[in-house]
Amino acid sequence: LYRVPQTERTCYAWTFFCGEVIMSLTWKAQVFILISCAALTLHPLYGFGPKPGDVYREYTTRLSVKDNWRVTDPDAAHPGAAKFLPNPVLNLDISDLGGAVRAEVLIDRWGGHAGTSGKRIRFNGNEWLPLPELETIPEGELPECYMYQDNPIIEIPLEHLKEGFNTFEGTCGDQVCFSFNWGQWGWYSLVVRVYYDKARHHPVGRIVFPLTGGQFGDFPSIKVEASAAKGISRVDILGYYEAFDSDGDGIFSEWQRYYQSTSLTNHIGSTLAEPWEVSWNTQWVPDQEAGSVKLIARIRDNTGVWFVTDEVRNLSLIRDTVSVKMYKPESVPPKFTVRVSLEKSCEVNIPESESLEYAAEAAVHLRTWNGIEDNFVLNDSYSCPIGGNNHFFGYSIQNIPVSALVKGANKISFTSPTEHHGPEILWPGPVIMIRYKGYGAK
Repeated sequence: LYRVPQTERTCYAWTFFCGEVIMSLTWKAQVFILISCAALTLHPLYGFGPKPGDVYREYTTRLSVKDNWRVTDPDAAHPGAAKFLPNPVLNLDISDLGGAVRAEVLIDRWGGHAGTSGKRIRFNGNEWLPLPELETIPEGELPECYMYQDNPIIEIPLEHLKEGFNTFEGTCGDQVCFSFNWGQWGWYSLVVRVYYDKARHHPVGRIVFPLTGGQFGDFPSIKVEASAAKGISRVDILGYYEAFDSDGDGIFSEWQRYYQSTSLTNHIGSTLAEPWEVSWNTQWVPDQEAGSVKLIARIRDNTGVWFVTDEVRNLSLIRDTVSVKMYKPESVPPKFTVRVSLEKSCEVNIPESESLEYAAEAAVHLRTWNGIEDNFVLNDSYSCPIGGNNHFFGYSIQNIPVSALVKGANKISFTSPTEHHGPEILWPGPVIMIRYKGYGAK
């Protein structure tokens, strides 16, 4: 179902069809499907993406922001679309498919012109592979109509790939809302992962601190043991916990990471040398439910082979005198972009029960595209730069005075004087974080 474009008619049709198929199976098969779906829900990284015990290689490519990063509807009627057509056919070298058991591609994707439908890619001229749309937007709304940049991951049939020179290309359809006849989206990079049989030589290791069931405080050091016959070149630490949604899928409790132009960011951290130890900056990590945090390490040897360690589970973040709380946005509009002094806004609610008098510091976290020259306004009084980049993705953390906040609804508004492409406020919208100290932390 992840390949089905999320319009209402396809959702209804596929729900009915799949329900009919499932009901025709034996009760044992139905139980198996339910358990499998539950497992994917509990482990969102593991539907696709590396999971404990996996052995794989990564093949990456960055696209040029000058000429080949846009993907345009071949039938676009807008006169401005013509200069981007035909869509470029790009290439990627894959050196090793021996012993491969599966493959996938992760894309650093800009959602593009609001409403762009039917985003697809293909390899070596094979069948088109549909890309999934957002699944967390309000019920009844079309995900294509929201502004976003995300990291979709889809399976690539192994028969679509070959050792050596591979081609890939993208396409899309027209706009399904806010249409000006110019369907277009963008991609900044691809990461193709090829997974191998576990009999292949690979690095090994484990997380040695903290251990399953343990506790840790602010700014802990995560320690890993790692070894390989050819030596280790990199160790990444990833955590499952609730935080600002840095990868743009609208899920706040997940394995936290984002790939920007093939670079892994917004994870706990990486190290390139012994000791294999990473200090976790938890300044803006919200308080977590006891036992809800999980960790894994991904280890790469000097030949480029990766291995994923077992999970460390049931971890608890303990703070004695500090509390960090996250307040999520509400009423985030579709096409959350502004130009020529048009104002759009959303709200962030701070419960009346909070003790703002004990708030020590606060910040607004937001993801934008082309947010370089504009400001946001908090509660119609405090103005702050967005802190984004020119015609490019940006993730900014803007410190704000606690005095600018109120209990209840906090309005965050965006305007722009530009007549060209104004700032896009990317899904799921801005978040307010507050770090409390003293009484307010209890």
